[in-house]
Amino acid sequence: MSGDEWITGGASTPVWSAGQHTGGLPGVQMGQGCRVHVLSDERVRIALVGDVIVGPAQERSLLEAAAGRRWPDLTRLPGSYWVVVQSSTSTFVCGDLSGFRSVFYAGQGASTVWSTRAGRLAQHCQSQPDLDMVLARVVAGPEHWPTRTTYDKVRAVPAGFGLLLGGGEPRLVDVSDIVPTLSLADGAPSFGEALEQAVAWRMGEVEVASSDVSGGLDSSSLAILAGRTGLVRAVTYADRYTSGEDLLYARRVASHMEVALEVGQGGADELPFNWFWDQPLTDQPAALALTTAQHALYLRPVAGLPFHLTGNGGDIVLDSSSAAWIAMVQRGERRAARRQVTGWARARNRPAGALWQAVTRAASITHGEALLSAAQRLERAELEPRRPGVWSWCHLGNSASWLTAEGRERVGALLREAAGASGWETRADLAEQRSSLGLVGADARDTGPLATSWRIRPVHPFLDNTVVRAAFSIDPVERHGVTSFKPLLAAAVPSLPPWLTGRRSKGSFTRQLTAGLIEHRLALSHLLRNSSLATGGLLDPEPALAALNRIGGTRADALYDLQRLIMACHWLAARDQHLNARRHAAC
Repeated sequence: MSGDEWITGGASTPVWSAGQHTGGLPGVQMGQGCRVHVLSDERVRIALVGDVIVGPAQERSLLEAAAGRRWPDLTRLPGSYWVVVQSSTSTFVCGDLSGFRSVFYAGQGASTVWSTRAGRLAQHCQSQPDLDMVLARVVAGPEHWPTRTTYDKVRAVPAGFGLLLGGGEPRLVDVSDIVPTLSLADGAPSFGEALEQAVAWRMGEVEVASSDVSGGLDSSSLAILAGRTGLVRAVTYADRYTSGEDLLYARRVASHMEVALEVGQGGADELPFNWFWDQPLTDQPAALALTTAQHALYLRPVAGLPFHLTGNGGDIVLDSSSAAWIAMVQRGERRAARRQVTGWARARNRPAGALWQAVTRAASITHGEALLSAAQRLERAELEPRRPGVWSWCHLGNSASWLTAEGRERVGALLREAAGASGWETRADLAEQRSSLGLVGADARDTGPLATSWRIRPVHPFLDNTVVRAAFSIDPVERHGVTSFKPLLAAAVPSLPPWLTGRRSKGSFTRQLTAGLIEHRLALSHLLRNSSLATGGLLDPEPALAALNRIGGTRADALYDLQRLIMACHWLAARDQHLNARRHAAC
């Protein structure tokens, strides 16, 4: 999907008769470039919008599932797509399990309007940025408010859910239908088949496509699989701060594919935090908005090709996180969990005792309890910004100490609200993989307008429902690599070169981010001081600026927090600039 594509719906109760509107759905407006497959009978009408495979043999089963309201059955096709179902009394709409194909909604009188674009819906509803929520997402992460957006009137359908309208209040329906019971050995073949199909059918539709080949497992694996079906243009970015080992692996992958690797060699102008003020505005804060110069450079040779493969989502589906250890303790497997924690720590020269304490601490509380504890610490200004070393239900970063008293109070209130509505999985590993997948999908989604400006059409096979379901049907404990890295990939696709799947290292962007912060320190200082978060009395810019000034010195502990804060401040400033430009153009 390009950044110009969107679909939006109006009244919650459609009115139509069988045989009419065969070209689409009444009350649903579709934007430029939408790929739509419409099915209908006397009971329901279905639109599948996006990249999807559906054959004549599947049409009847889809109509039966829609008529029987078996909503998860409509999300099992290969590809990446939305589903819209209309009957005479209701409308059902859903995206995918990752949130890349997202849905947003808002009340309009007695009915509900919905859209796949939060920004378009906010404009329609005259919705303003919710500064409290913007700040809360910076301080604690967006995963605690899955139904909230950065706009005051716009709500999100969480990743893996659908929206059912008609006959009362809007209802959220879980369509994920995942039971994580398989071992790695049992689940790997199905995952490998799903991943290979996700790449092969797309390549079968085009003569040539492009792919990121960064040297990492995720993008490299997709590029190799794609090269077995069609012609692939391999591209990557490098500068003096990126990983030299990554570039060596990228060149080896391209050589294995027998294609040239086109390297965008960046300099000071391409460092992070050097954005273009006339670049497209993303619907919500997006990480790639801070590195547009890099992407514009390295993607230039493949602009205009049918699609561009990325490895987005590979980290989530191919491996699970340290939340797996917490889940093992929750399940009573303390001895096995401690062995894994100790082995992991020794292999990385880390203190095993401190890690084990963090694991048992996280296993002893629920998500709601963690949120309440975070709210209390924030309101009392009793903050411990140091990260615990393993996954936790809620971590307040360095940015929590950059808030004013009013800012702490408002974010604390949102944390308490989230604690009361917490519907997370009780198992830490299941909760973590679902929220992490949603974060990756959201960032890929919000990058859409930028991708359009780069003239690429990103495709993310790791985010396809069939691929996600195949991975998540395997117990996260089985997928968690302790002595190996992303063990699922080698087991699922043994035809990939062992020198790639056996790689144990991973490049870091820390040096590049640090260099970008130093290079653009003056401009970033101005941005933070004049942000509406600061002028609105929620953010005290001085401690944030002190952290910024320490970058490159003896301490850089706030690097991640600064990146997230700058991302939010840039989005707010860019939005104001776009609105002002629109007003001037209208005069």
